[in-house]
Amino acid sequence: MQKIPVTRDGKRGSEVLVIDASEVVKIDLIRDREVIIHTKTEQYYLDFSFDNLEEWLFEDGFRLLDSANIVNINHVQEYDHKKGLVYLTAQQQKPVKTASAARIHKEHLENAVQLIKTADTTSEDHDPELHEILFSKIMDETDDAQLLRSYATIRAVNERKRAEEKIAHMAYHDSLTDLPNRLLFDERLNESFEDAKRNGHMLAVVFFDLDRFKVINDTLGHHVGDQLLRLLAQRLQLYVNENSVAARFGGDEFIILLDHLSNIDDAAQFAKGIPEMLKEPFIIETHELFVTASIGISIFPNDAADSDTLLKNADIALYRSKEKGGNSYHYYQPDMNKRSIHRLNLEIQLRKALERNEFEVYYQPLIDLRNGMVFGMESLVRWNHPEWGLVSPAEFIPLAEETGLINPIGNWVLKQACEQNKVWQMMGYPPLVVSVNISAIQFHQVNFVQLVMDALHESGLAPDQLCLEITENIAMNNVPHIIDTMQRLRQLGVRISIDDFGTGYSSLSYLKRFRVHTLKIDQSFIRDVTSDEDNAAIVTALIAMSHRLKIKSLAEGVETKDQLEFLISHGCDEIQGYVFSKPIPASDFELLMKENKQLYLN
Repeated sequence: MQKIPVTRDGKRGSEVLVIDASEVVKIDLIRDREVIIHTKTEQYYLDFSFDNLEEWLFEDGFRLLDSANIVNINHVQEYDHKKGLVYLTAQQQKPVKTASAARIHKEHLENAVQLIKTADTTSEDHDPELHEILFSKIMDETDDAQLLRSYATIRAVNERKRAEEKIAHMAYHDSLTDLPNRLLFDERLNESFEDAKRNGHMLAVVFFDLDRFKVINDTLGHHVGDQLLRLLAQRLQLYVNENSVAARFGGDEFIILLDHLSNIDDAAQFAKGIPEMLKEPFIIETHELFVTASIGISIFPNDAADSDTLLKNADIALYRSKEKGGNSYHYYQPDMNKRSIHRLNLEIQLRKALERNEFEVYYQPLIDLRNGMVFGMESLVRWNHPEWGLVSPAEFIPLAEETGLINPIGNWVLKQACEQNKVWQMMGYPPLVVSVNISAIQFHQVNFVQLVMDALHESGLAPDQLCLEITENIAMNNVPHIIDTMQRLRQLGVRISIDDFGTGYSSLSYLKRFRVHTLKIDQSFIRDVTSDEDNAAIVTALIAMSHRLKIKSLAEGVETKDQLEFLISHGCDEIQGYVFSKPIPASDFELLMKENKQLYLN
């Protein structure tokens, strides 16, 4: 039984009394936050909000009569519809107690009729016979006491109907973006598919996801990623027309059904608009985020005989776009099935490779151009599959990044490289610097600095004999976090190198703030440095800039003597490449050190 706290005068600080809800016959809202509680013999004041009061008294038999009155239905004896009075005791008895302020005006009757008309009579919880009884009682007003119960009952039914509608909406819509979810999309697709088969028209499924969305989540946090998806959904809703269905499929995947196409090119025109939709940056907190999308398209009847296959083929086409570097669209082609199956097998095998010890670290020498001597080596992971042999890093590294496997693989390479370098020192070879590539996802692990510390501690390697290589694009993303992490790594004594420099969108002011040890000039510039004036100018400028910033310049991918001579003549500090050695297993690198192999500069 509910207990109701009341006071006798409604003044702040007055003694609080507690009465049982069953004693209450009527409740009046006099003004905002002034509520009078009536029993058969007394009246009290309550300063709870009216809305809350109604909510927790409903189950005890209290019903709202109008905007200012609640009556305990259990105490109603009669209702005079002509006078608009509720009698809480029979009229023949004296004294007669009435709810005189609780007049049921004409608009209440109209509201009750409207409630009945809008109630869902097909619901399993709704009795059609009861519906007819309630309707007749409202219309003829012959049973005054039942009128009160009818009004309250219909009001409750309508509230339930609204709750059911809300639940149904939740079942068919994504909670984050409020777009249709996969369940609703599948229903609409199946309907459109059957209609297309009957009437011979064309439809398309356009599947897209955001390129490198995982990096945003890992670097800026999932709350930023969620906000990005909400803003994207808003743009998508404005972009699609009323005959299309745009849904969130899960994660950063979105799917659009294009119905009644005139020709295949209609789907391409729609896909071309997605990059335009994403062109403007997303402003979230202090971040200005630019995103691109990989898009796949499949067409009925060209690409599938059933809706499930149509979906699968759009997904396959999407991954072809990803393989091509993203920010593009591709139509499904039959030969993509083979590639899709291969990719799935590749992922399955990649997940098992680490526990099966199928990875190996190769080392490529780094050469000091002042004396031609090896001063270090870059560690490069290789996957030696028992059936497939060596799998190209260009094939499995992007997949590892996409699936998140790059973290355990990259962390394993870091430990292996530190341990191997320390082993060689203990064998009496000169101290060398081992360089380890760090992916964006790996670098932005919350505990990345601790992982580096653990690798150094467990191997016993001196911090200044470890160099971490991060790409230029990593360095330009979430700059405050990058600077903080680099500062902590420098405090450890670890070296930092910027890899693939010149291929991204750098800010020279940030480069100065990063205070890195080495700037690696990308091999794409080195390849034609002796035949392309623009490349020669870029390489010359990068070498000069690194000197002014007191940073070492290292050219990667040096393959010919002409390239080597150009770099020496322009003051490049260090090189790596096939002109000296390709990446080799640890045993071969050990032999190279034993022979004290040097680069002959003359």
